[in-house]
Amino acid sequence: MIFNKRNTLAPLLFSSVLLLAACGDDEQVTEPVNNDGQEQPTDSEGTENTSPEASETFGFTEFEVNADFPDMDDMIEINYEEDRDEIEAEYKNKMTETDLSGNDAMDEIEPGLSQLELTPDTADDDAIAQVIAAFGIEDDFTEIEIEVKYPDGTEKEYKQTRN
Repeated sequence: MIFNKRNTLAPLLFSSVLLLAACGDDEQVTEPVNNDGQEQPTDSEGTENTSPEASETFGFTEFEVNADFPDMDDMIEINYEEDRDEIEAEYKNKMTETDLSGNDAMDEIEPGLSQLELTPDTADDDAIAQVIAAFGIEDDFTEIEIEVKYPDGTEKEYKQTRN
C-alpha cells in the first residue's frame, strides 16, 4: 500500500484554514467607523495627522458603561475599545434582550459615542449626564459606572449610585 501525500495534504490544509477563520474575534469591528462630528487632528501644514497617537475616533480609546436597575444588575453594558486601527465593540441590554458584538454593536452605539464630548477634565456629573442622554438610559437606574481611557493614558471612572 502506497501512501499518497497529495491526497492527505490538501484536505488537511483546507480544514486548517477553515478552523482559523472560525476562530475570529466576534467583537472585532470590520466596517469603517465614521465620526463626522469630530475633527481629525491636523499637523502644522493643515493635513490630517494619522499617527497612532491621534487615531482615536471619539476622543477616547476605551469606553465602558454598566448600568444596574432595581430588578437587574448589568442591565445595560456598553464596551468600546480602539487600539490603532482595530476596534472592538459590544452592546448588551437585558431589558430588550439585545446582545450585539462587532459591527452590529458598533452600529448600535456609534450614534451615542459621537454625541459625547468627554475629556480627562470633564466633571463627573457632566460625564454621567452626557452618557445617560447619549444612550437614552432611563433615570430609574440604581447605579451607573462609566470607565474611560483617554489617548494620553489617563483613565477616569465616573460612578453614580441612587437609592
